[in-house]
Amino acid sequence: MFKTWREEYQADKALKRQIEQEQWEQEKRWREEDRAARQKALAENSVALEQHNDNLRAATAVSYLTLTCHEDTWTFMAIRAFGQWKPEWTQSTHMLLETVRSPSHQEARQFAVDPNLPEGRIKKILEGRVGQGMQEVLLSGHNLVQIMTALHEGTKEDDVALSARCGRLYSKFVEFVDLIDPDAPAGKTTGIRFRIDDSMDAAYVK
Repeated sequence: MFKTWREEYQADKALKRQIEQEQWEQEKRWREEDRAARQKALAENSVALEQHNDNLRAATAVSYLTLTCHEDTWTFMAIRAFGQWKPEWTQSTHMLLETVRSPSHQEARQFAVDPNLPEGRIKKILEGRVGQGMQEVLLSGHNLVQIMTALHEGTKEDDVALSARCGRLYSKFVEFVDLIDPDAPAGKTTGIRFRIDDSMDAAYVK
């Protein structure tokens, strides 16, 4: 009787070990699949360095463009490119920097890079529904290079969601850069408006 009990006990232990082994192997497969999917997603968000350099060379020579986007989109890009920004801001002056360094704003940091966006270069759009959050930002070629560089770096982040966000926004600026003709007479692109505002098919809009 003791022998039978021992055999049953050993069989039960062996079964548990087998189940644990199978669970471990399944979890290992899931981890490998997740890692492969993660690497694939990050690769899809990235841009080759040579292509990125070509984009920057084209962007550098732009005099300026008027970027239209949501203030939250701009805030995300500005924080990455300049070190800080708040949605309600409409300029980046030394006076503004002194304000954010006041005792009531100890958590705020100085700009890592001066955006050089004085009064008049950011305008809140109040047409249509007030408070919808759209705005216009007058960007120089220098600003454009800073933003594209920051977004390109963001595509390399381990956070897939952050990488995807940076990659998508970077691709929107590439759409603009691809329109630049370096052989065109100077001034042809001055004042061009570029909008980041993907939407749904008209059939779904009520």
